[in-house]
Amino acid sequence: MRWQSRRRSRSEFGSSSEADTHWRAIIVESKRVKGRSTQRHIAYLAGFTESATKIDAQRCYIWDDVSARLDQLGKQITPAERKQIEAAIAKKVKRPSVAEYKSIARSNAEMFGWEYLSKSQRLALHDEKEKWQRSA
Repeated sequence: MRWQSRRRSRSEFGSSSEADTHWRAIIVESKRVKGRSTQRHIAYLAGFTESATKIDAQRCYIWDDVSARLDQLGKQITPAERKQIEAAIAKKVKRPSVAEYKSIARSNAEMFGWEYLSKSQRLALHDEKEKWQRSA
């Protein structure tokens, strides 16, 4: 996995006067070609700012994106590689617990309505679907 970063003059979330850093998580395959190490791009996983990682709802969206992209890779990566990738991302973006995720999904359903939840948030609240659809 490779991390790329760039400095932002303004924060994406929070105080806009503060600087921020945007991170990109990219899966690469390292090979030696003519004695030199090269990297082949496999997949772009996610892009996020450090200010986003401090907001619980944004952490959920980041992990939704990462999980969806890893699912799309299918058999290109092994389950062991997936665990390593997720562990590397978890060092930068704390993974929300199941309880935290459900709580944030409930909060989003209250604010925006069921139809604006992500697919993963709807799955997390599948047992509460009728409640949220009735209140809409």
